[in-house]
Formats: sequence, C-alpha cells, structure tokens
Amino acid sequence: MRMLLQFQKGDLVRHLGLLDLQRTIQRALRRSGLPISYSKGFNPHIVMSFASALSSGIPGDAELLDVSLSGEATERECLEKMNRVLPPALSVSRVRLVDDRFPKVTAALRQAQYRITLRGGDARKIADAVPAFLAEEEIMALRKSKRQEVMVNIRPMLHELTVDFDAEADCAVLSARVSFVEAATLKPELLMEALSAYAQAELPRCEIRRTQLFGLSGDQPVPLIDMQAP
Repeated sequence: MRMLLQFQKGDLVRHLGLLDLQRTIQRALRRSGLPISYSKGFNPHIVMSFASALSSGIPGDAELLDVSLSGEATERECLEKMNRVLPPALSVSRVRLVDDRFPKVTAALRQAQYRITLRGGDARKIADAVPAFLAEEEIMALRKSKRQEVMVNIRPMLHELTVDFDAEADCAVLSARVSFVEAATLKPELLMEALSAYAQAELPRCEIRRTQLFGLSGDQPVPLIDMQAP
C-alpha cells in the first residue's frame, strides 16, 4: 500500500531547499507512528518520493508526496497523524491510499498550474498583451540549462493563461497551466520573460505560487492525487 499526501509548502517555508524539506518530512513520518516502509540493505531509508521539487522561494498549495506503507492505515488516520507532527506551513490537506500497482506520481505528472502576481510597473501593459500573446502560433524563448542555451517554441507548452487586473491595487494576477514533462517543461519564470518581451514591457516584481499538479486522463488534466490506475 502507498500513501499519497497532498500538502502545502507555505510562505513561511518557501525558501526551504529540497534536502531540508526531505529531512523535515522524514522526521515527521518517523514521529507519526504510521507503518512507514523502509528500504532494505545496510542503510535503510524511508521509501518516499516527491512528485516534483519546488524551486526555492516558490510556495505551493498542492504538493504531492508518495510514501510506501508496510501495514494497514486509514486515510483519516494518516491525515490526522501527519498534521499532528508537521508545522502548519507544511500541513496536509488530503490523503489517498492506493495500491502498490498504482503508477508512480513522478511518472504520471504532466502539467502544473501557477498563480503569478505582478505588482506595479508595467503590470497593466503585460496584462493587456495576454490575448494577442495567446493568439500567436509560435512564441520563441531562450531556455537556459547547465549544459546549453537554446531557443524553443514555448507556445505548445502553454495550455491555459488567464489574467485579472486590479486597477485599484495596480496588480495583475495571472493563472497559467503549463507542460511539466522532462522533454517540454515550461517554467513560469521563462513564461513571464517571454510575455513581458512580447509586450515590450519591463517585468515588474513577480510573485509565483504553484497551485496544482496534474496528470492527464485522455487529453484532460486531472489533479495528480485523483488520477486513476490504467
């Protein structure tokens, strides 16, 4: 049996790196009293994996952890015991128990949703450019990695982009659903660089928050925790 934990990485811990987050979660799992499964061998460790590691500085509302169990437990028991030992900024919102044959969440992940808030500066100009930006069939942007820099067409990786502008607060809030697979991941930072360049605007202060992780059922996005086994 495996336990899928949907948890938040709140604003207070948004700068927590992956290794520190792993250690915190592992400590909580050991303290929870749940029948956690350990690897075999000389140096046993908890059998767990994150669906996707968040970049430092970006909070998340629906992060997903996959943990193997060695015994029986109920979803309610898992939720209550984990929230008892985790800080509020890492609280668990949902638990789902699945069969060991259920696909690994890392393999099922296909898309991610982000809320991006722009404050002041050229926020209005960027917001006004969104409809024309979406009408383009090709949007080239420079993707940088440790090994290379290459121009790529990001338009096929952008599945949904909406924007609301609050004139009183001089604030634009964008919601973007983007591809999240190894061969075609669109990072929100690259999206905003491309959008601001398209709008011929200077990118103002930008606050990014990941709000959901998705798998695909057919061609429809489904929250990763709700995916069904094939």
